[in-house]
Amino acid sequence: MKMIKCVAEEDYEKFTYFFLRNRNEFDDVYPILDTVGSIYTMISETNILLFYDNDKVIAAMSYSYGTRECNFEDKHIVFIDCSLIENKYRKSYLFIRGFQEVVRHMAEENKDCKEVRFYAYRHHKYIHRLYKKFATVIEEKEGYFGLQDVFSVEFDRLVTYLGHFK
Repeated sequence: MKMIKCVAEEDYEKFTYFFLRNRNEFDDVYPILDTVGSIYTMISETNILLFYDNDKVIAAMSYSYGTRECNFEDKHIVFIDCSLIENKYRKSYLFIRGFQEVVRHMAEENKDCKEVRFYAYRHHKYIHRLYKKFATVIEEKEGYFGLQDVFSVEFDRLVTYLGHFK
C-alpha cells in the first residue's frame, strides 16, 4: 500500500473518479450534483490523501487542521471530513496500516496536533461500532444522510491504540 497527498491536477482527478465511483457507499442515493459539490468543497477546503494497492486507488481521505465552525483556526484539532475505502479492503489489515500511516503523516505535518475528530452516520452501524472502540462521541448533529455522531480522540491515545496492531 502506498499513500500520497494530492498536490497535482492528476491527483485530484484520481480522487474525483474514485469518489464518484464509490459515492453510494455513503448512501444508496447520492445525487451527482450534490456529489460534485462535495468534491469541490473537499478539494478547496481540505487536504486529500489517496491510498493505492499497486496502481489502483483503493481509498481516499480528506482532512483539515481546525474545524469549519471555528474557521479552521483551532489547528490543534485534525478533522477527518471524509474517509472512503473500497468495501473489500475495509475489514483487512490494510485498513489499520492505512490509518497508522495517516496518523504518522499528520504528526509530521502538524506538530501541534492534540485531538482527532471525525463523524459517522448512525445508520452505518459497523463503522459506528468500530469508532466507539477508540473514540468518544462529543456531539450529534443532522448530516446530509441522516443523524451523525461526531467522535473525538486524543491524538496520543489514537497513536497508542493503532500501535497495538503491529
